[in-house]
Amino acid sequence: MKKENKNPVYFGLTNDIIFGWIMKSEENCLAIIRAILPELNITSIVHKEVQHDITPVASTRGVRFDAVVQDDQKRYYDIEMQVENTGDLGKRARYYQSQIDNETLMKGETFHKLKESFVIFLCAFDPFSYGLRRYQFHQYEDTIRNLRLDTHSHVLFINSKGTEGEVSNDLAGIIDVMNQKPNQTNPLASKLKKEIDYYNQDSEKRRELMDYEARLLDERSIGEEKGRQEEGNRNVRNIIIAFKANKAETSYIFQFLKLLT
Repeated sequence: MKKENKNPVYFGLTNDIIFGWIMKSEENCLAIIRAILPELNITSIVHKEVQHDITPVASTRGVRFDAVVQDDQKRYYDIEMQVENTGDLGKRARYYQSQIDNETLMKGETFHKLKESFVIFLCAFDPFSYGLRRYQFHQYEDTIRNLRLDTHSHVLFINSKGTEGEVSNDLAGIIDVMNQKPNQTNPLASKLKKEIDYYNQDSEKRRELMDYEARLLDERSIGEEKGRQEEGNRNVRNIIIAFKANKAETSYIFQFLKLLT
């Protein structure tokens, strides 16, 4: 008889599927953007796409946005969940920003028509190690720090591991949810936690989550095996190059490689 798992895995907000389900709700999208950018006083969302694929032309790399949202002031928001520090967040933000611009500026329109946009990463780690809960970046003149280049583009990183800096109560609640930390005092945190609990408890939703995790494990395993094979091939090439540099006979190189395998 199969033993029942008394401590099943809990899939939190940082899980791709959970985050996608949460962001499908217009109410949740609006609340999360308001929490991150309360100074904008956003009143409504007019357009929203979750897990939105963009491939500009056949020769360029495509990108999948976790959630792209447009508000009633025609500002665009790309909201991404980032679980691992890939070391390329600056370049990733640059590329996402360019894809938003490519998609929102119609052919023949002048650059004056470019929409104000925000690329937002919700990070399950501190991307810059300064401890801030909210990092926001713009472009400034190198020697005149109060001279800002008005690109109408913004990049923000929400650090779930941060403890410094003033943030809204709702954003503090979202950070608690990311860390699976109970927060009964914040209505938004309670609402998100309740929805996530439902997704974990519903048998059909949980099956989707488990299937997704299994696919990720398979892909990771395949990637690791491919990496090992590529490393082995590089080693063989380096051995051959070294032997040839020392003018070794081909038969000797072949015998040596045969012993390795």
